[in-house]
Amino acid sequence: MQIIDSEVHLWHCKQADFSLQELKRQCLPWLTDAERLRFQRFYFDRHRKQLLLGRFLIRSVLSQYFEEFAPPRWRFVQNDHGKPALDPAQNSRGLYFNLSHSGDRLVLAISKLETIGVDIESSDKPRRVARIARRFFSRQEVADLLVLSQSRRLHRFYQLWTLKEAYIKACGLGLAIPLRQFSYAFPTAGQIEITFDKSRQDDATRWQVWQFDVPGNYQLSLAVKSDSGDQVGSISSWNLPDLKQFHSLDTCISRSN
Repeated sequence: MQIIDSEVHLWHCKQADFSLQELKRQCLPWLTDAERLRFQRFYFDRHRKQLLLGRFLIRSVLSQYFEEFAPPRWRFVQNDHGKPALDPAQNSRGLYFNLSHSGDRLVLAISKLETIGVDIESSDKPRRVARIARRFFSRQEVADLLVLSQSRRLHRFYQLWTLKEAYIKACGLGLAIPLRQFSYAFPTAGQIEITFDKSRQDDATRWQVWQFDVPGNYQLSLAVKSDSGDQVGSISSWNLPDLKQFHSLDTCISRSN
């Protein structure tokens, strides 16, 4: 598998396609001591499966790009806020990744740009939309949201939430970034606009953001920053239906900036 500077690759999988038993046989030996302890502490099998499938997805996909490293050999580091990355000693090709999971779905983004974040959310779960928006969103986002009909608010809420999560995950600072310090709008069909408060000290021209049409009740957003000014020109997608194979998917972009 090859990837160039102007590409992002998205790798998808669904928990329903995998059994916990086969994941345990394949992936338990790959876990670090901390990951194995976390696995054992989970009470529900769905959480155990999600952890193992996430580790399988990251390790097996990275080995598609680095054939010299089998999945068990990968080592990872974390920044102070917990964002993982490849051990620099193994990262001769300069690849970066970000993982997101929600409900039955997992999505892994791969890029040569370090500042990358992806977020998927199951979007059919009822939320106290107005209350959450007033607490976390910018004034303009709240205003744009509340003029919508009740039937459209939940959909817009998850669109905004995944975009915000993708941004803070890309920055690698988590909720240390106040969500009010940056704002999204949809000025025309198919378009996203991002703006920053002066307190955020960020440059919108450096960012590319996308939303995608994915099957089921899910919202998927991606954010990438390029300090060099280079633009991502291609996004490709794959699906892993089992532990041994993968196949390409159509990439359906619904909005971008």
